[in-house]
Amino acid sequence: MHRLRSVCSGKSSRLRTFTSMVACGGPMQDRMGDLGKSAHMHSTSFLSTPSPLKLALVLLNIDGGVDTDRLSLGGLWSMANLRICADGAANRLHDSLGHNERSQMLPDVISGDLDSLRGDVADYYREHGVSIEHQADQDSHDFEKCLMWLRQRQAEDGIRFSVVAYGAFGGRLDHMMANMNMVYKYSCFERFILLTRHSLAFQLKPGMNIIEPNLDVENGSCGLIPLGGRCEGVITTGLRWNLDGTVPLEFGSLVSSSNRIVGDQVTVQTDTPLLWTSNFVTSSEKSV
Repeated sequence: MHRLRSVCSGKSSRLRTFTSMVACGGPMQDRMGDLGKSAHMHSTSFLSTPSPLKLALVLLNIDGGVDTDRLSLGGLWSMANLRICADGAANRLHDSLGHNERSQMLPDVISGDLDSLRGDVADYYREHGVSIEHQADQDSHDFEKCLMWLRQRQAEDGIRFSVVAYGAFGGRLDHMMANMNMVYKYSCFERFILLTRHSLAFQLKPGMNIIEPNLDVENGSCGLIPLGGRCEGVITTGLRWNLDGTVPLEFGSLVSSSNRIVGDQVTVQTDTPLLWTSNFVTSSEKSV
């Protein structure tokens, strides 16, 4: 954190001009509407309020049971237009539910190479009309098989899905890295968010990105991770420790972790894709 503060304390004239013109009014403020039209917009309001997004929920490693909290599996399930289990995630879904809940929370499809799907679970879901898609291709993992199925489905339906992959973090590190690689590989979806009950991540695209965090459920801690490689010219506003573009983000040098959101909106200008991370309000924070 000390490294981050020292690097970002001296702001360039470009950043000072941007922030002062927005705060004080003037040409930049007049152009913010045009900026919004050309910028990549990112909002997580759907996590706590109804949304017009066509949500496709992909269940990966379900970490824990089902409850009625908005950020739980149950809350996401109720919001989703399509629900997909990646192979063995169907076992976790099946086993975490009681008899009545199990018959009400049926996925639309189970997809993967099916090497982890138990026979009794497969029988149960088949009897309840769930489609089970076997994809034997060993050049892709089960999560990617679900994404390929979704890509074909949205082409057939003529709509773009917003993908929420639940259970993307936790467990094996190589699995987590493979999951994060998917947001870089699949740009065909309207939105693509990796999620657990603790945190979320999504990709920021080259150019200007405007992030509207949902501070009803997010606690304000965030990070900018140069997962795909060196990121030059990263300039931010709306963070406690803003970046001024003078030092690139890259592994082995500067990574903006444990930063803080201080405004209703965060802007991130980048020349290469960048991973944005944010954390959710914990139970202890809710009680304060």
